[in-house]
Formats: sequence, C-alpha cells, structure tokens
Amino acid sequence: MKILVLGMGNDLYGDDGVGIHAVRILKAQWPARKRRGGLMSDVDFEECALSGIALLDVIGGYDALVIIDTITKPRPVTGRIRVLEASAFRDVPGPSPHYVSVPQTMDIGRQLGLKIPRQLKVVAVEAKDIYHLGEGLSPRMKAALPGIVNRAKKILRDLEIQADPERTPADAPRRSPLLSTKSL
Repeated sequence: MKILVLGMGNDLYGDDGVGIHAVRILKAQWPARKRRGGLMSDVDFEECALSGIALLDVIGGYDALVIIDTITKPRPVTGRIRVLEASAFRDVPGPSPHYVSVPQTMDIGRQLGLKIPRQLKVVAVEAKDIYHLGEGLSPRMKAALPGIVNRAKKILRDLEIQADPERTPADAPRRSPLLSTKSL
C-alpha cells in the first residue's frame, strides 16, 4: 500500500502552517520498516501549499491519502483535532469558482483515469487565526502539535493494519515517545 501524508498550509501564516510542522516531525519519526523481506507499506511525507486541481500532480499514484491541515469553525479551540473521512466533505466549490475541494479533485482524477487514493483521512486542526502574517506557531498550537502527530501516527498504523488483514493491532510495533513541546 502506498500512502501519502500531506502536510498542508502556509507556514508564513502562523497556525495555518501546523500541517507542515506536523509532517516534518512525522517524516523524522516514522521508521522505515520491513516485514518478511519486503516493505510492509510505502509512506511518503510531503509539505504542500497547493489546492484544487494542482493537487492531482501530488496525490496521483497513491492508495491512501492522509491530510493534516487547519480548519476554521465558529468559536474554534486552537489545536482541537477532528479526523474527517471523505464523506464528511460537502461537494461544493470553495470561495472562488477556480477552486475545487479535495474530494472533487479526487473525483476529477478518477474520471481522467488517474490512479487516485481510494481512502482519504483528514486530520483537521482548529485554528483561530490562520491569516496572521508571521512565521511560527502560536504557543497553543505548539502545545497541540504532539497530539496532532500522535493522531496521524494512529491513522497510519490503522491503514497498515487494514492493508494486511493477517496483521492485528497487537502486531503493530510500538512507537517511540513523541517529542516534548520543549524541544520544538
């Protein structure tokens, strides 16, 4: 199974860059594991500021896609995590007629005959201010980062187990502890 973990956002806009920060940590922590002489799964980690149809160049060729990105909600709690499936997204365009959502982009890719991920999981992180120009995460988002990384790791382990029906959760290897927020 080929899995893409896509850290989305813009790290020049403060907390909007949390997906990028999370994917950097995941990439450094996720071990290259082998089983029975072959790769159990192939996981790639990418930072991305693209949206809409431009994502087809990034997501093509994968079986599963895990996105880490911010969401805006009424009365958001910075760092609160929600895991969303493809079915949770409405099929409506974004704020511009030139923009299409990730599920719409995936549908277009399938209609074009491209190999597009069959599974989509989104680690959606609430943020209060994603339009504040300035590098670095707010203190609250920094504090939430280990939990965001941990949630993404669980999704990756679940996808690996799903890909190998003989594997049970008890077979899943233990991970090293997450970085403390003091080391960030």
